[in-house]
Amino acid sequence: MKSSGLLPLQFDAEILEKEFLDLSKQWVAHFNTSYYSGDWSGIQLRAPKGENHQISPGHAGTKEFADSPVLDQLPYIKEVISAIEAPKDSIRFLRLTPGSKIKPHKDFDLEFWDGFVRLHVPILTNEKVHFELDGIKLDMKPGECWFGDFSKTHSVFNGGETERVHLVIDCQVNDWMTTIFEEAGILEVGEQKPHELSKYDNATKAMIIEELKRIGGAGAEEAIERVSKSINE
Repeated sequence: MKSSGLLPLQFDAEILEKEFLDLSKQWVAHFNTSYYSGDWSGIQLRAPKGENHQISPGHAGTKEFADSPVLDQLPYIKEVISAIEAPKDSIRFLRLTPGSKIKPHKDFDLEFWDGFVRLHVPILTNEKVHFELDGIKLDMKPGECWFGDFSKTHSVFNGGETERVHLVIDCQVNDWMTTIFEEAGILEVGEQKPHELSKYDNATKAMIIEELKRIGGAGAEEAIERVSKSINE
């Protein structure tokens, strides 16, 4: 599975921009202050119930979400959201002002194979925005819809003179999502969740085996056999 990709969905960039610019905005600073420098802020359009921060996305265990009243001012953006035919969790505008930086980090509860994905629809951007995910620079243009595996390392720097604003939609994986990922070439048809050991190279697996031998006890031999087999796969 690819770590990012452009989905076969295209929205009207001019309408998106106009509707967003016409909105009366009340930006809220992002709560992960250690993750950024400058101004990274948001407006919540769909929020997790019971969270203590206005732009919290919730987490994998969050079950209840509710639309914010501000969505009633955004008829075209509601159409954009409806075009994504999967259950929606958190939905936000996220803004990065000129000169601001989101530091390299991972969002561990956003994995396709665990049933959760995050999509980005750029609204305002510029050529000097550097968005990097898993070592790849993503060139996202207004009106496009992008998937990113944000459980992998990612960072953003707005080196331009204008704001970068994205519509950020957290979704649950369903058959529609799987199909559109296959159409986009992000997911191979019939692709299955990789084995948990596939994330480790052979040198790391050898270290795991030595540690299991040291620990010993019930289940160690079975685990050693499983890790050893994965080295040869």
